[in-house]
Amino acid sequence: MDIEALISAALREAGYGPDAIGSALPRIVRILQAEDVRIEVGRSLSRKEREYVRLQLELGLNVSEIVAGLKT
Repeated sequence: MDIEALISAALREAGYGPDAIGSALPRIVRILQAEDVRIEVGRSLSRKEREYVRLQLELGLNVSEIVAGLKT
């Protein structure tokens, strides 16, 4: 089971409807991906770096691409 299916199932079990799940799920996934970036970098990110990560995630880049961008 992938992370989106797991979160979706947990939200359904908690009583959330399809509309609430559909609108919340993308944001929840981006938050988890941003945390993955922080873990990969191995330190807390500055405000500017967090904004960079947020924008890159919204553009559809994956975690490894964002980490590579932060390391250059």
